[in-house]
Amino acid sequence: MLNWIPVSQAIHEDMAVYRDNPEKRPVIEISREFAVHGMHESTLHLPLHTGTHIDYPLHALPGGKCSSDYQLFPAEFEALVVDVTALAPVSIGLDEVRDLPLTGVEAVFIKTRRTLLRRFDPDFPWLSGAGADWLAQFPLRFVGIDQLGIERNQPDHHTHCRLLGRDILIIEGLDLTPIAGGRRRFRAFSLGIRGVEAEPLLVFAAPVQGSEQAVLASR
Repeated sequence: MLNWIPVSQAIHEDMAVYRDNPEKRPVIEISREFAVHGMHESTLHLPLHTGTHIDYPLHALPGGKCSSDYQLFPAEFEALVVDVTALAPVSIGLDEVRDLPLTGVEAVFIKTRRTLLRRFDPDFPWLSGAGADWLAQFPLRFVGIDQLGIERNQPDHHTHCRLLGRDILIIEGLDLTPIAGGRRRFRAFSLGIRGVEAEPLLVFAAPVQGSEQAVLASR
């Protein structure tokens, strides 16, 4: 039996959010209390781009497909986890991705951190346009990263547009700290929200037997 490991962020009010933007912070509102109602109930106000989530084309492409246009989840797939933690790159570009062994791989997940992200880092590593152009050549289902965004300060949102334009969906906010680089089997579950440009995901990883070697990007 495979030992599935959670690689999604826990949702809580003090979690790291993109650019520390208050509008992206989850809020848990107590709606019923024992003293008044005889029971306890809460309401979660959760922006769809907070925590571990998937971006659909509508997020970056006018008239792009939304969640209702896919029947992806639950999904099980093989992904290549690319560990760039030793490089500490400003951006993950062509040099970091062009030699990756992508045959038979359905997703590429980029590991940039050894510890869980607890506060927003304005200098976070990101996937460059050139890196996205290269990955877009392959029949991938997903490209993901353990940062709160996959691009940083791109006025034309090239990374998003290039991947989503090829129907390669983007997963942001992964927690890849429990696993090493290499090929892994993943499972992903969505909330099944209809008609939206993004939605939270639960993602789990397991080792792929016979493929335990670490995969490191190199310059």
